[in-house]
Formats: sequence, structure tokens, C-alpha cells
Amino acid sequence: MLLAGDIGGTKTVLALFDIRDGKPFPVVDRTYPSQGISSLAATVLRFLEETAHTQDRQDIGAACFAVAAPVYGPAYTFTNLALTIHPDQVRKQLSFIPRLAFINDLEALGHWILSTEEQDCFCLYAGRPVDGGRVSLNKAVLAPGTGLGEALILAGKDVYPTEGGHADFAPQAEIDIDLLRFLQKDYDHVSYERLLSGPGLVNIYRFLGSRRGEPLPEPLPSPEEISRRGLTGACPTCQEALEIFTRILGAEAGNLALRALALGGIYLGGGIPPKILPKLREGVFLQSFLQKGRFTTLVEKVPVYVILEEQAPLQGAAWVAWQKITGS
Repeated sequence: MLLAGDIGGTKTVLALFDIRDGKPFPVVDRTYPSQGISSLAATVLRFLEETAHTQDRQDIGAACFAVAAPVYGPAYTFTNLALTIHPDQVRKQLSFIPRLAFINDLEALGHWILSTEEQDCFCLYAGRPVDGGRVSLNKAVLAPGTGLGEALILAGKDVYPTEGGHADFAPQAEIDIDLLRFLQKDYDHVSYERLLSGPGLVNIYRFLGSRRGEPLPEPLPSPEEISRRGLTGACPTCQEALEIFTRILGAEAGNLALRALALGGIYLGGGIPPKILPKLREGVFLQSFLQKGRFTTLVEKVPVYVILEEQAPLQGAAWVAWQKITGS
């Protein structure tokens, strides 16, 4: 049996998997608010206690936790959550699990892409197929949610998480320059994550309200509300905020396609893209994605997919746990 976890900035999902036909198969899962977690090990023990009727903890052969934090050094500190994981402490507290690994959540998404034969994805843009010969083509993942994650899948086999979401935001339109100046009043460094995330969508909404001289509601609308009202057209400010968000998302997806030479595809993960799929299909995303000057003809070859599977990082972590057992 395998234990897998997806510890994100908003929610934490823990699950047990059996192995059926050589693949991890979900047995039971639970979701917990990440804000309420002070100890990962304590949360795991709680989960195992709640699901004790389905398993004996001694049957767990391996575990893998996908975390929304840089995974290096003696402690993993979350950017968008007041939580620090000390992996050595967790291993001691969960010593009944013989093999235990931590990976970045975008790395888990990459492993899901590599391991899943029938991917639950929507093809936003088919691109122009390229024959990579004997070498598998590079792919890349861009995942706006509570934060903004990016990862590379090189030569169809190796997954490399990055912190590219914290790279400098590059304005492309006049309104983008005004947006940058607006956010520079609040942040010492304006990265793409300050725009391409749930809080980022709220930032764009705040900017537009200020630009229009409109009084901002208290409390501010949530990212979900801005998305919903933007899609229906019920709120002009929400509608424009979603338009700007989608355009900037397309630009950064195109940037990532160039950085990774991702002729195998760009995958949009995270919680936001599936929820705004109607907007992504309208054309502003693709127009911005392809607008790369002399390299437009290269980006035109890159397909774009939206990951629809909500538990893709969790399933990717389960695959890594399975690899710990098989040694593959």
C-alpha cells in the first residue's frame, strides 16, 4: 500500500493507494484546510486514524508528499502558507513507513503527465506536430492557483521543478505598465505570481478599481467570485480583470514554451485554469501565447493542454511512492 499527499497553499489531500495491474489505485482520501496544519506528521497520523478501517499502517510500503514549497535543505518553507516542514523530523515521526519522499508539487504534476496514459486534459491548442526522432520532446507545466508553479519535463523522462513563477513580471501593454507601477506600491518585487494566482487576480481587480476611481467593496471579492462574475459578465471590473489575467497567462505560457523549448506541450495545471476554461477558449490567451515576434513560428508548434484532473499532483506523488518500491 502507498501513502500520498498533496500539501498546497489552500488545501491538503492525503490518500492511500493500492497497486492494481502495476499502477497506483486510490482507495481512500481526505481533504484538510492547509491553514489549520501546524504539523504534517500529526495530520498524517490523524488521517491514518480516521481511515484505520481501510488499512493497517504497517502495510504502507512507501509514501510521497508533494509540497508547494522549494524542496531543498533541512527545512521546506511554504511561500503562501505559514508552515515549515522539517523532513528529518517527519521521517522520525512516521518511522513505520520504510520509504518516505518529498517532492515539489509541480514535480508531482510532471510525474502525473509522464505516468498517465489517458490524461484528463483539454487540448486548448493543437500546435503543429514535430517529429523528435528518437528523443522525446520537452514539456513544461504552468500552474496558477494559490501561487504560481512552473516545472520542466526534459526529454520525456526527467522532471525538474523551478521557481519560475517568482521571475520578474514583464509588461507588454500600456495598461500592464500602469499595473506594474500600482503593484510596486505594495511589493518590493513584482513577480508573475503577484498576477497569475488567486491573490494575483484580486490584485488586478484592485488595480482596475483604483484606475476607474471606483470604491472597492469590503471585503474584497474572492478570486472565485471574480472569476465567476467575470465569466458571466455580471461585473465589468471582474470581466476586465479576467481578461487581463488570461492575456498575461498566455504571455507567460509562451515564455515558458521558449525557455523549455517545450515542443511536446505546455500543460496548464493548478486550480484556476479548469475554472476559467471558457475564457481560455475565447482567443485572448492563444493570441498572447503566440505573440513572440521572430519566434512566433516556433511557438506555433507547441500544443497547449489544460489539466482537468483535480488530483493530478496527488496521483503523481503516488507514482513516485510506487517508484520508491520498484526502484524504477
